[in-house]
Amino acid sequence: MTHEDRLALARDLAQRILRKYGDAVLGIALYGSVARGADTAYSDIEMRVITDTSVAEHDVEYVHTSGAKIEINYEQFENYLRRAASVDTEWPIWAAIYRQYLVLFERGNFFAQARKAAESLTNEDFRAVQAQLIAEDLYELVQKIRGAWEQKREENLRWWAGRFLWFSVLWLGLANRKYFATGGTVWDEVRRFSVLPKNFEHQLTVLAGFRPSSVSEVYRAVEDLWSEVQKLAASQSVVWQSDEWLV
Repeated sequence: MTHEDRLALARDLAQRILRKYGDAVLGIALYGSVARGADTAYSDIEMRVITDTSVAEHDVEYVHTSGAKIEINYEQFENYLRRAASVDTEWPIWAAIYRQYLVLFERGNFFAQARKAAESLTNEDFRAVQAQLIAEDLYELVQKIRGAWEQKREENLRWWAGRFLWFSVLWLGLANRKYFATGGTVWDEVRRFSVLPKNFEHQLTVLAGFRPSSVSEVYRAVEDLWSEVQKLAASQSVVWQSDEWLV
């Protein structure tokens, strides 16, 4: 199936959706690789349908006998706009859905509203989530990794080190105010960020397992990356520790 075939199929599906739900549909858009024109022979067709409140939010996901993998997400307009204007610790992964899409149908300039909502995020919004990600994930993982190092539990250390890298990459997305186009391009895209830890290429290579590394190399890479993330956090005025006992 070619890119043109997928576009034609997506347009056909959009018409089927409109026939089924009628005026309840405010917008239909393609997202993912097909919307960017970067799809391959193995790419899914991913669509988002924005509706009024008369249609319950739900997902339709299946493999057609033609071999096409279809994913259609139905989302009510208020939730769509709210989500577009929000940021959380996984924002670098899902934000593209609300920012990179190909409109197949819209009613009343709906997607202009969505673009305006997506542009409303502030530096304060990002800093708060950066602090949350450090406190809830990175710091906890560092402590687990240190414990595994002391106890000589290599399998645990390597597993948690991979998790630590992933959350660090999410943190760097937030620090750079950048989202990833797709999960398949994360490593290439993060390397191009302007704000990166010192020696990040080495840390990435070791922690992602791009080359064989000893357990001591993995441990040192974690400690180095953790130290550099803290420096970047301080440079961006991200406060992730509390001097009060909160209950």
